[in-house]
Amino acid sequence: MSARGWLGRLGQRLYEVRRRARAKAELRAMNDLELRDLGLGRSDVPSVLAGCFEREDRDDTRRAH
Repeated sequence: MSARGWLGRLGQRLYEVRRRARAKAELRAMNDLELRDLGLGRSDVPSVLAGCFEREDRDDTRRAH
């Protein structure tokens, strides 16, 4: 394993950690109405961050306010 390859993988990993931390902070800072505009509920945030969220078609998210 070369030092360049190892450092490249480390850099990529750090980039991903920072990207996920930013996404977490942004989603947690949103209020319920903003999350609903995205088709999400507060309980969906952990699934979105884990990358395993699957959107369900919900009729209540399409209601006019």
